[in-house]
Amino acid sequence: MPSATTSEDGGAPRAELAAALEDLLAWARRLVPPGELSLASTALLARLARTGGAGVSALAVAEGVSQPAMSQMVARLERDGLLTRERHPDDGRALVVVLTDAGRDVVTQRRAQRARALSALVDAAGTEDAAAVDGATPALVRLGRAAATPAQTQDTGRTPLS
Repeated sequence: MPSATTSEDGGAPRAELAAALEDLLAWARRLVPPGELSLASTALLARLARTGGAGVSALAVAEGVSQPAMSQMVARLERDGLLTRERHPDDGRALVVVLTDAGRDVVTQRRAQRARALSALVDAAGTEDAAAVDGATPALVRLGRAAATPAQTQDTGRTPLS
C-alpha cells in the first residue's frame, strides 16, 4: 500500500501537490509585466546559466519544444543581446548557444525579483507554513534539479533525486 510520501497511484497527496505547483506557476507567470520576457524565454536563459552552452537541438529537447520553436526563441534572444552563438570548443563546425553578460544579468535580476515576491508570499502565509516551506526547500531544490534533467521521466516516470 503506497504511503502519502510514495504515492504511486497519483493519489491525493501528489494530486494536491501538483495542483499547488500549477497555482504557483500561474502566480510566477503573473509576476512578469506585459511586454517582458516570456516564461519560456526566462526558462531557457536560466538553463543556459545553470548548464552552460548547448546546441539548438539539445536545447529544444531539454525544454520540450520543437527545434523550429527553439530556433525562433534563440534568434529573438540573440537579437535582444541576451545570448549569442559561438563555435563549439570541440567541434568548430558546430555552434553552441551561450549567455551574454546581459543575459546573465537578466537571470540574476529575475531570480531576485521572484525571491522578493516569494519571500512576501511565504511571510504572509504565517509562521507555521513559512517554517514548513523553509524546511522543504532542500528537497524542492533537489526535485527542481532532477526536473531540469532532460530524460528524467522517459522510461520509468521517476526522477533521480541524489
